[in-house]
Amino acid sequence: MKMNKIVPCMLIMSALFLGSRVSGQVVTTIKGLVFADYYYNISHHDVSAEDQNAFQFRRIYFTLENSITESIKIRFRLESAHDEFGGTNKINPFIKHAFLEWSNLIPHHKLYLGIIETNGFKNTEAYWGYRSIEKTIMDLNKISYSADMGIGLKGDLDTVAHHWLTVFNGTGYGSSEVDKYKKIGYAFWLTPVRGLILEGYIDYEKQDPNTGTFKYARDFFHSSGYMTVKGFVGYSAPSFTVGAEWFRRTNKESGATDAEGTDRVDVNKQGFSFFGSWMTPIPKVKLFGRYDLYDPNTDDNVFVSMSNNGMDDEFSQLFVGLDVMPRSNVHFMPNVIIKNYTQDGKDNDVTARMTLYYQFDSGKITI
Repeated sequence: MKMNKIVPCMLIMSALFLGSRVSGQVVTTIKGLVFADYYYNISHHDVSAEDQNAFQFRRIYFTLENSITESIKIRFRLESAHDEFGGTNKINPFIKHAFLEWSNLIPHHKLYLGIIETNGFKNTEAYWGYRSIEKTIMDLNKISYSADMGIGLKGDLDTVAHHWLTVFNGTGYGSSEVDKYKKIGYAFWLTPVRGLILEGYIDYEKQDPNTGTFKYARDFFHSSGYMTVKGFVGYSAPSFTVGAEWFRRTNKESGATDAEGTDRVDVNKQGFSFFGSWMTPIPKVKLFGRYDLYDPNTDDNVFVSMSNNGMDDEFSQLFVGLDVMPRSNVHFMPNVIIKNYTQDGKDNDVTARMTLYYQFDSGKITI
């Protein structure tokens, strides 16, 4: 790591520890996790990627949390991973989280300030339980970033109703703001019985279609605004978990022009995801699976990018595997991923992996 990256990290962590010594009440925790794979592409629609295989770190977290008082906590998290196959970049860390969390400033709520987690798919990810295998469908297809710069308010309205309001730049954790508009997101969920969740979510960010800027690299078009709605239902019991999610993302005025050639039409992206896991009769072994269906353009007549050229671009993905847990914080997971394209003549992608997932935790250090 270059010195210009090391020094800021050392200063931040030193400041956090110094805060502990001054207050005399601080509890500090150092923790992290690792996702690592050996993967092999059994088949692939791109002939050059067939038989591709490698060992890789897909995610490395290093997290420092510092409780300044009983109600104020700071988190600083670094993330790193291997470059894509054939890449020559070294494993370099970047800042994933850097925020202050203030509990009970408003009763039964937490206020977040900084680079914080987003509220679009956090509950889904918790029920899915296998981020080590793959991101949720919204995260995977870049419908929302997993972290962003802004503020958030999360809390309980009562024992059953819960909500989470966020206001972000909308550019994610790695970019600065590019316009005067902000992304507003709101999640509301009910937990009427133990293990059951019913959630609705909506977000919106206005855009200036004349600026020539866009939020996601996959969008080769301008837009006057982005809006997402989603629904999620999940149930978790001691021996099994199931969940289903649907979302629809509308990119306003971002497709081809209308019949008169004047106004651009809306482009809608839609996805469904169904998942489950089951504790088998074999001790410390779980079976998990997930099926996704994603359509980046529900109207195939609308030209939306340089790559699909208006063709049928739907695809589905199947994830299935076993979770072997010799220790509670160590998981060996043989798994297979099958990606199926609806476009005629495009072969399936089939990848076999052995995934290792482990966590580490210093425990609480009180100064």
